[in-house]
Amino acid sequence: MSDLVVDARARVGAFSLDARFRAKPGVTVLFGPTASGKTLTLRLVAGVMRPESGSIRFGDADLGDVPPHARGLGYAPQDSGLWPHRDVRAHLTPFASPERSDALLALVALEPHANRRPNGLSGGERQRLAFARALARKPSLLLLDEPFSALDDESRMKMGGIVRAEAERGATILFVTHDRAEAERLGDAFVLFRDGKTEEVSRLRPEG
Repeated sequence: MSDLVVDARARVGAFSLDARFRAKPGVTVLFGPTASGKTLTLRLVAGVMRPESGSIRFGDADLGDVPPHARGLGYAPQDSGLWPHRDVRAHLTPFASPERSDALLALVALEPHANRRPNGLSGGERQRLAFARALARKPSLLLLDEPFSALDDESRMKMGGIVRAEAERGATILFVTHDRAEAERLGDAFVLFRDGKTEEVSRLRPEG
């Protein structure tokens, strides 16, 4: 079990991010307005982008020294990031045994669609597949960017239960959501984003 320590600056166009927080094992919810830096922060941790300055550390490792493919993390990006020419099962088999792949498909209720490609899935099914792929390696660090926004309430509650189970096994999880109820239900800690700045709080403040 390791802490993630983010102390990173980055710029995209006219937008500047200055992210500073510590995420302990459990679920740290990144919460705030659209375009406030939450997704950019996950991209920096995942290695999709590099910070202009600062560092991102996970346990004893400086992730800046680790190539993205070697970080051993699970990442479900906001756009799902699925491979259009691979079927559902083939999204999992590079990262998990056949037995674990089958178990994950059952966990996210995609067994009947194992041979379909992403364009044959609904938006919610694509999100569940991206989530299952993020879980495939049993990662110690899990990055989830609005992972359940297309799901109905029942499915959202079920997937949230899986997130909590991952936290209980010791994973460090960054979870982006705009849903206050979901944030309060799943979060152990909260980082508020506003205009590219971060603030760690013990709970979310009432709106207004």
